[in-house]
Amino acid sequence: MDNSSDCDIESPAKKPKVGRFKDTAGRLRQGKENHLSHRASLDWRQDRERVCAPQMDMVEPVTLESITSLLLKSRTGEILLQQAMARGLKIFYDQQTPQSQFYPRGESCVIVMNPHRPKGDLVGMLSRELRRAWQHHQGALVNPMGFEPDEAVLVNRAQQADVFMMSIKIAWELKLVGEAEAWDFMVGSPMASIMRTFELRAQEDFRSLNNGEASRAAYDKFFEGSCTKMHDKRIIHQMLLDDAGYMKAVRKDKRATMELFRKLGELPQGSNYLAMRSKHLPTDTCYSSIEDRSNANFLWFIKFERSFQEKEMQMLQESVKASAEIVDLAAWSMRSHQPRP
Repeated sequence: MDNSSDCDIESPAKKPKVGRFKDTAGRLRQGKENHLSHRASLDWRQDRERVCAPQMDMVEPVTLESITSLLLKSRTGEILLQQAMARGLKIFYDQQTPQSQFYPRGESCVIVMNPHRPKGDLVGMLSRELRRAWQHHQGALVNPMGFEPDEAVLVNRAQQADVFMMSIKIAWELKLVGEAEAWDFMVGSPMASIMRTFELRAQEDFRSLNNGEASRAAYDKFFEGSCTKMHDKRIIHQMLLDDAGYMKAVRKDKRATMELFRKLGELPQGSNYLAMRSKHLPTDTCYSSIEDRSNANFLWFIKFERSFQEKEMQMLQESVKASAEIVDLAAWSMRSHQPRP
């Protein structure tokens, strides 16, 4: 008689990778006063497969009204939300969206979010998409694919760092008024180091919330470690897909200038955090250097392929120009021997 249970029929061939889980657990244990007020963040990451299962459709999701009413308790969130709604922005739930997405459609823009996410996560996602909506209205939400490869990586990184900084800023403002759900959720996420940097600067000097110092510190922290790896991979894959002819395009006219970053650093209230004096300018190469070997190799291939295509086109144009200058000797000889009138 076989006494093995159903769960023993298929045993994993390899030991599961628990490194990231250990890192998350370590951050939770080392939290303020060793408390687990951000337990929802840990539970979500432990039970993602169960939460994302089809049977979860029967669970009552968090209402959009409760999320927006919570966001209104943040000064920055209130400005972003009210201005966006005044411009006709619509917010919907969409089960097919893994997290959240902003769709620019002229003046009638749309934000969609996955309804089966924890409330703290939904507040953070809505904060990021509202920031994108605000940047779109300000003309700062440019397409990174309109730039050369190195600058495309820089612009994409800057846009991602900006929206994450905004979600942290709004979560901190909510925490100050006693609504710590969004902050507690993000503490258990890979953004914890960025949040800690923002928190330390804000606690040292409360004026840093409005003069841009706390925001700039969090922005700079985003570029350290492996925070940029996933975003680099996505933009590089978009270049390789070549749907819009990026690999064969001629050199771009757009440049990632300080003017672009000044637009990106504008805040609904407070100083421009990317225009303030700092150790490095936002255009510095330290913000665009790629440490990941795979991403660096693919980016090198893209730049090589574009350079090869450009040189090939240049040689083709020169050959056409040279062929047009070839003299027809037979016709010239006949014209030269014709008697003059």
